[in-house]
Amino acid sequence: MAKHGDSGLGFEIINAVITGEITEPITFDKVKRYCKRKGIQASENHMRVILSNATENTHSPTYKRYFERVGRGEYIVLPEFKNQARYFWLNVDSIAYAWSFSIIKIGTSQTYSNFNVDGKKRKNPRCFNEIKVGDLAIAYETGDVRAITALCKVVDKYEEDNEIFVEFQKIEDYENVLNLETLKKSKELEDCVAVHFHRGTLFEIEKRHFELMVQMLEELNHTVDIDEELYRAVNQAIIDGDTDRGVRLESRISVYPDAYEVKIKAFKRNADVIAEVLIRANGVCEKCEKEAPFKRASDGTLYLEVHHIKRLADGGEDTVENAIAVCPNCHRELHYG
Repeated sequence: MAKHGDSGLGFEIINAVITGEITEPITFDKVKRYCKRKGIQASENHMRVILSNATENTHSPTYKRYFERVGRGEYIVLPEFKNQARYFWLNVDSIAYAWSFSIIKIGTSQTYSNFNVDGKKRKNPRCFNEIKVGDLAIAYETGDVRAITALCKVVDKYEEDNEIFVEFQKIEDYENVLNLETLKKSKELEDCVAVHFHRGTLFEIEKRHFELMVQMLEELNHTVDIDEELYRAVNQAIIDGDTDRGVRLESRISVYPDAYEVKIKAFKRNADVIAEVLIRANGVCEKCEKEAPFKRASDGTLYLEVHHIKRLADGGEDTVENAIAVCPNCHRELHYG
């Protein structure tokens, strides 16, 4: 078998794994199909020397330098011969395609090709040629959103009639998105071309830029404790009853909530307002007028979310009159639909 970097079947197998054209574990049948597809002239005897189904003693004496046997007739490429994952910026035009990664479920996939809807080749063709299974991408929604909303992983790549298809699977979702203005203000992203010039569909970005964006997203979404604290306060407000809630609502000094900074501005919403709105809705979405789609695992109550008609960030009041209880689907539609 030829040494990696030269020519030969061993090199072809390693390169096919790196590019995602052969998925591990490597088997004789996978390599046979790959050779046929690529027009590689390799005899079955040659392939079986490298990928024998019998004991490892029947292999070429050098196979251990490149492959590790993980099962009967199953192999993986040794780590030192694999490229590390590469990182990409994927533009998602939710207006043109009528979908976006922000609204599909985790685990759902979408496929892009190197041709746009008009049949013309997309910009940055190198990225479509070089991206491979296992690579990661941040999903940036263009148009009105102008923010990173999800993380994706390449789970498939194939070619038909000179058109390259790349399948991106959503692996992480974020309620609080990372907008373009915040990205542009980051000193550490000043040299990230995709942030400052992203006309096109697919861009390769450096690992440090990718990891910084993920860190920024995690910081924006580190609100579990705050949400749980508010939910406990809402439960207590419901238990307190109409009279106590009414007294507290009437005695408030201001109808505008205190703001605090968590990388983005958030608001300390009033638990009594949320309680009143949830009681008014009585488990029925006030937008689609359907019963809440599921119950809270913690206490079995119907799950609705309270949405402010005029956003607090736009100066809206934190009042019962400025809020409605909606199901998660309607809530997302109100924000992004």
